[in-house]
Amino acid sequence: MSFNVIAKRTIGSSLVSASFARRSAPMVGTISHQLQQRMTLRTAQPLLFKATTPKALFGDEVPNPAAVPQPPANRMHGSYHWMNERAISVISVPLLATAFIYGSHPINDMLMGIVLPMQAYMEFDQMLLDYFQARRWPVISRVLKYALVTITGLAMFGAWRINTTDVGLTNYFSRIWNANNKKEEKSD
Repeated sequence: MSFNVIAKRTIGSSLVSASFARRSAPMVGTISHQLQQRMTLRTAQPLLFKATTPKALFGDEVPNPAAVPQPPANRMHGSYHWMNERAISVISVPLLATAFIYGSHPINDMLMGIVLPMQAYMEFDQMLLDYFQARRWPVISRVLKYALVTITGLAMFGAWRINTTDVGLTNYFSRIWNANNKKEEKSD
């Protein structure tokens, strides 16, 4: 194998071109110092990620993996949590369709007063889990979680009050939706 082929394979597309290899072809037995430096720089292994022992990183006090606190296992998070969110979303579609098609019905209004706040709770809870993790912000996470539970409970209580002492959720939202139209009719 000639020096030209060796130089082309080892240098490749570096700063040293094939023309340099052709010019230095007469020096078949010896490699110039400049070419040797360039080849060395291209083939040197970086020492940034060399393996070190934990003792070299932490000194005499190596952390014990068993002593690291693990979050408690919760069955509601993970696949069960995902399935519950999808089930609530699927249940809310026929409830809303029934309200639009048939109008107000006490059973449908009561189910909407339960399902819609629960869906909002689950979605906001997922947002809190994503952005306010308990291990990173323990106090803020707990405060926001309690606030979410309180607001969801108040929303369910308000829906119950509207359903039992007033016209029902469907008629209530219908009145809110058409309130501006009725105002315009009265002024004409």
